[in-house]
Amino acid sequence: MAASKLIARAALVAALYAALTIAIAPLSYGPVQFRISEALKALVLVQPWLIPGIVAGTFIANLFSPYVGPWELVWMPLTDGLGGLLAWWIARRWWPAGLGTYALTTAVAVGLMLHMVAGFPLWFTIGTVLIGEIVVIPLGWPIARTLVKWGLLP
Repeated sequence: MAASKLIARAALVAALYAALTIAIAPLSYGPVQFRISEALKALVLVQPWLIPGIVAGTFIANLFSPYVGPWELVWMPLTDGLGGLLAWWIARRWWPAGLGTYALTTAVAVGLMLHMVAGFPLWFTIGTVLIGEIVVIPLGWPIARTLVKWGLLP
């Protein structure tokens, strides 16, 4: 696939991630969060070249966070990128483990960030974020498989 198409698709994922996160802003930030946009993370399990889109979307969405700062703008996009690579690598063997890996890496990263920045209890925050991730990320799997089936994701 041409590089321009790959970049355009990653940019579309970034825009969707940011828009979905910002649209439900009260639920998208804090120790108890439910980001519908996290369902897009399932796309990277079938197409890892979409990871930059998730990273860019996270950065843009976190510009609107009440906790905006280096942790939100550097740490979270970085952990989303590394978590995406790890999840993709694991999903090549068994996709449910890939989804779980992405949920867990995100929950730990968000929990640590909110603990350091806002003083929220670490384990409580990891737990509540993990619940949201476990609910939302798997919702993207049928979408990812359908897009592959329809030829929209090679």
